[in-house]
Amino acid sequence: MSFTHIPAESVAAQPTDSPLPPILQANRSSPFGGHYRRTEVSPFLASEKDATTILFGSITPSHEAMIEAVFRRNGYRCQALPMPRTPSFHVGREFCNNGLCNPVYYTAGNLVEYLRELESQGMSRADIVSRYVYFTASGCGPCRFGMYESEYSEALAQAGFEGFRVLTFQSNDGVYQKQNTGLEYTMDFGLGMFLALHLGDALYQLPYEIRPYEVNPGETDCVMTEVRAEIASFLASRPHFDVLRDSPLALSKWFQNRQTVKRWTDNLAKFRQHCFGKDLKALLARCAERLNEIPVNLLRPRPVVKIVGEFYSMVSEGDCNFNMFRYLEAEGAQVTVDPIASLVTYWLRQPASNVERRRGLRPPFPDAPRWALHQRVANFHSWRGKHLLFAISETAWAWQYHRVAERLSLGSLPPLTKQSTLDMLAAPYYHPLLRGGEGHLEVAKAIDAVNRNKAHMVLSLKPFGCMPSTQSDGVISAVAARHPGMLYLSIETSGEGEINTLSRVQMVLAEARRKARAEFESTLASTGYSLRQIDAYVAERRHLQRPFTSLRRAKGVAGVAAAFVSNVAAMMKREGIRPAGDRA
Repeated sequence: MSFTHIPAESVAAQPTDSPLPPILQANRSSPFGGHYRRTEVSPFLASEKDATTILFGSITPSHEAMIEAVFRRNGYRCQALPMPRTPSFHVGREFCNNGLCNPVYYTAGNLVEYLRELESQGMSRADIVSRYVYFTASGCGPCRFGMYESEYSEALAQAGFEGFRVLTFQSNDGVYQKQNTGLEYTMDFGLGMFLALHLGDALYQLPYEIRPYEVNPGETDCVMTEVRAEIASFLASRPHFDVLRDSPLALSKWFQNRQTVKRWTDNLAKFRQHCFGKDLKALLARCAERLNEIPVNLLRPRPVVKIVGEFYSMVSEGDCNFNMFRYLEAEGAQVTVDPIASLVTYWLRQPASNVERRRGLRPPFPDAPRWALHQRVANFHSWRGKHLLFAISETAWAWQYHRVAERLSLGSLPPLTKQSTLDMLAAPYYHPLLRGGEGHLEVAKAIDAVNRNKAHMVLSLKPFGCMPSTQSDGVISAVAARHPGMLYLSIETSGEGEINTLSRVQMVLAEARRKARAEFESTLASTGYSLRQIDAYVAERRHLQRPFTSLRRAKGVAGVAAAFVSNVAAMMKREGIRPAGDRA
């Protein structure tokens, strides 16, 4: 075998108009494109706020409606992108690099499609680039999530929208974002987003709790559309508190000369308004009552399917996961989805765990003697203060989520599982400090669903080649060996192979359906009542035909119908109603 040597001078003489992507041509330092450098784009400035539309998307319709309302209330032009479809995936594959995961292809392709639609309506590409920006989350870690921003920029450049601005909210920076001064992270904006995410979580989960048991098909979706619109309108028009404007005249003048006191008072009052305002409580009460008027039949045994996996795949309600949730419901299952609050508390738990495990590594007084009490106290607070800050943040986030969810669902939505509990469950199989994606949550939530009888089946949804979820799959065999009753199925979505994927789901779902039916019949037999007796009792009581019926779950019971039968039977016994055929 021989190799042909090409002189360097002949290489340098090659034409420089080779078909390289624009993002590489802009950084060409050699005939082959050179080392990659991020293309500099114009920042989003505060002066552009009134003329620039912020695009975002790829969450759930409930979250998007709430977030869009908060952006508009704070003076931003904002537009949620439509739900990505399978054609969006193929557009993303055309313009993005190979080897990426589905979220990039779907979201990048969806953005390109939207911009092309604007162009087809008569806007020039220059106007689109100057008058629109895309807002998304980003972060750092071992999975490909940290590469999304650069992939968006490259795909947009390849599609002819070079210079289009992609704004990122760095999860590691919190409110101290280092770029895009046009986005002002004010107290009102931050608290508004805080409330929007919790409202979106509750509105996201409730249809899956009600829809499988609705008497009139489609009524849940209609009511949810009305409720979502009413809450979004409330967030978009709710007046912001201002201590100088809303205080009595004498007090307002007193605050004008005391700026520090004014600032603290204003912030505390804003917090109270956003989290405890009477207008918010009244709104949630109205919406809860409207939802609770939907007639349901809770005597239908449904297999409960717990969804875990990679964030985008397990919250999407469209083509990204083969419309999996609607498919499961069409097959007679009840889907249990996780709120975003679960992932946020995980993000807050991670740095707290890191600080806790690094205790004593870098104390301010490493050689503090035993009698130097002040130095030993300083060493303790050097780590304890940071740990306490994250712990309080995690608790506050979960607390507010529970308050909103309880008011909007009258206590029917399940509480969040504590992150410390999930850490403990996953630790024997998957170390809680292994970073990337959802980390140990997939394993921990699967065990939690089995241990606490939350589901008949666990379905893991993930993009093709998702590294953290692949690691979870590697240890699930050990988990299943110690939990023989676990029905677990892992699905990789790649934008193709929908029929094969749904066929696999259907096979495992058939076993879950048998489990749910056996559980229902066993519970019914244990009560001594017939199904006809219980059905007649429920038909005479309107409050038992409402979705927000408080159920006490018996040990070993995961299904709503089985728990409902057990609770109704207890009511009948308290009223002295005897089982049919009981002559005693």
